[in-house]
This record gives sequence, C-alpha cells and structure tokens, in this order.
Amino acid sequence: MKKKQKPKIKYDNVLLVICVSIFVLLLLIIGIMAVGIIKDIKGSKAQSAEIVDSMEDYGYHLTDNNTDYFKKLYYQLKDLLSGDKNEDFEQEYAKLVAQLFVADFYDLNSKLDKTDVGGIQFVWKPYQEEFKNFATDPSGIYYYIENNLSGKRTQSLPSVKEVNVESIDSIHYSEKNYNDEKAYRVTLSISYKKDLGYPENCTLILLHNQNKLEIIEMK
Repeated sequence: MKKKQKPKIKYDNVLLVICVSIFVLLLLIIGIMAVGIIKDIKGSKAQSAEIVDSMEDYGYHLTDNNTDYFKKLYYQLKDLLSGDKNEDFEQEYAKLVAQLFVADFYDLNSKLDKTDVGGIQFVWKPYQEEFKNFATDPSGIYYYIENNLSGKRTQSLPSVKEVNVESIDSIHYSEKNYNDEKAYRVTLSISYKKDLGYPENCTLILLHNQNKLEIIEMK
C-alpha cells in the first residue's frame, strides 16, 4: 500500500498572500491617516482668522478672532485716524496704539497657537520678526500655548478685560540708532477676566515711522 504523500507547500503562493495582506494593511493605515489629515486641514481652515476690516493707509487690520474689547479700541482708532487732526490727535493716537497692542499681546486665550502672536502690527516694523521670536522662544509667554485649531483647547490662558493709560509723556528718544524728538512713553495697567499671574503693568515707547506711531520698546 502506497503512503499518501503530503501536499507540497507552494512557498511562492504563501509569499504572495503575505505581500497582498501587507499591502491591504498599508492601504488601510494610509487611508486612516489621510482622513485624519483632511480633518485637521478642514479644522485649521475653519479656525483660521479672517480679516474683517482694515485701514489701508496705516496697515492696521481687524480679524474675526480678535476680542470684543480689541474691536472696540480698533474702531475708536479708525474714527480718530479718519477724523480731524487737532492738537490732541497724536497723543490720543499714541494712547490707542498702546492699548491695542497690550490688549492683543496679553490676550493669549484668543490665540490659535504659539505662533499667533498678538500686537505685531503695532510694533516697530524692522523689529517685528525679532519681537515674534522673543515672544515664542522658551522664555516667552507664547511658548507654552497649546494648539487650538480644533477649538477644543482646555488650557487656562489670560483674557484681557481692560487696558488703562496711567500716564503718557512726550520724550526725546535717541537709542538703537534711532532718534525721535517727539517720541511717547506710555504706562498702562492691565486687568484680566481671571487673574492667572500675568503682568498687570506695562510701559511702552512709541516712535514716529512716516505717518504711523510704532512701538519700539516694551518694559
């Protein structure tokens, strides 16, 4: 009686099955990742700030992500800049720029991520990039802001309630290769919706840059 021969395993077929299985698994993984990326992109677009108003002659803009308090100050500035330039105009201009900068810079809760630095548009133009780096490096207050592109951030961050001008002085500024005989030093107090230990006072130096007043120092 002949012994039954065991069927020979066709290793080529086994290898083919394994390859096909791996390929299908990779397709599933790539598909899942692609869906996640698409959702992130859609969330990013949905949450990105859009410009809702601008002052073209001065380069200022308002976004839908700005706080109601910032919007209030912004439209005060717009009314001032479009109105008659009386003897108090420049001092009022300096006050509003200082308030707008502080209201935006210290309101971390309205920011989408750590690169969304507030108040940049009011900073001395040649220093804007340097200022952004200063705010986002490990010693800056923006460094630890968690991403909120999805709108689900639970991190406690400061919301500025009000910024008051405590004093304003006309000074002669002559530093950092810049000279302005009619610069302004503005001291402000900051109140928050909730006290989280962030600065409550700030002093700014503003210089003339063509038709604008820009912040060159913050103390």
